[in-house]
Amino acid sequence: MVLRASPCGKVGRNSGIAGPPNESVCLIARSVLTDQAISHRGGQTQEACMTTLSQTARTFVLIHGASHGGWCYDRVAAILRSQGHQVFAPTLAGLAERASMDARQINLTTHIDEVVDLFEREDLNDVILCGHSYGGMVIAGVADRIADRIGHLVFLDSVLPESGKCMNDYVFPGWRLLPILLSVWLFGRGYKLTPPPPAWYFNVNKADRPMVNQRLTGHPFKTLTERIQIGNNADLIAKHTYIYATNWGNSQIAKQYELAKKREGWKTFEVDSGHDVMIDAPDDLARILISAS
Repeated sequence: MVLRASPCGKVGRNSGIAGPPNESVCLIARSVLTDQAISHRGGQTQEACMTTLSQTARTFVLIHGASHGGWCYDRVAAILRSQGHQVFAPTLAGLAERASMDARQINLTTHIDEVVDLFEREDLNDVILCGHSYGGMVIAGVADRIADRIGHLVFLDSVLPESGKCMNDYVFPGWRLLPILLSVWLFGRGYKLTPPPPAWYFNVNKADRPMVNQRLTGHPFKTLTERIQIGNNADLIAKHTYIYATNWGNSQIAKQYELAKKREGWKTFEVDSGHDVMIDAPDDLARILISAS
């Protein structure tokens, strides 16, 4: 396998492991040992090839986006664990297998607190922390509080939060928020965004759409309306990466990608996939996460 990397690396769409992923176990770590790694050096066009060498295992914490759960990272997590890395892919409160929780009591701070608690409970340090879509809000909040425990911050087709803004400001600006509010009040009793967007909305590959549709759940609406309050602590983190999915076509996320490309010292990658990169291109995502680390 060869990954071509550059200041803005590009990789192709690949559905990876066949069949639906197994259910994630919330906040449980699983790992196996091996000695494969991928090398990468930012700033110059090169090939990063799989090599066999002695490598210290890294720790990855993978945060999902709205309406998803830890399950969406199962394929990527399996690849990373097969190469000796420790992986946590928690399901955030009110989603997936935790969807029965009272969404009225869940906001963005709830999700940030949960991830911070995970770091402290498992005594995690030098972590590669990755957030997908709405997960970008969560990891930004986590990074502001425990920057010293994070070695690499990865935004996966996500927002790049600014203090004082909420998720809705980025993905549902202006009139785009009106149908969302209507759905929340008609179907979610005023506190849950439901029904969730269908898999086709995220341009998930056709083979996986039935599986994804079955697993998507409504999303606690307060997490999308709470305005994040962050400082500049994330700047203390050594490495930052943005991964952009080229086949979704969301103009708001495209703006976030353009901002990332302008940030000094950041690595950026493009992946030929829909928004759910971990579903459409798990092999490519795993290679980027390892090589960029």
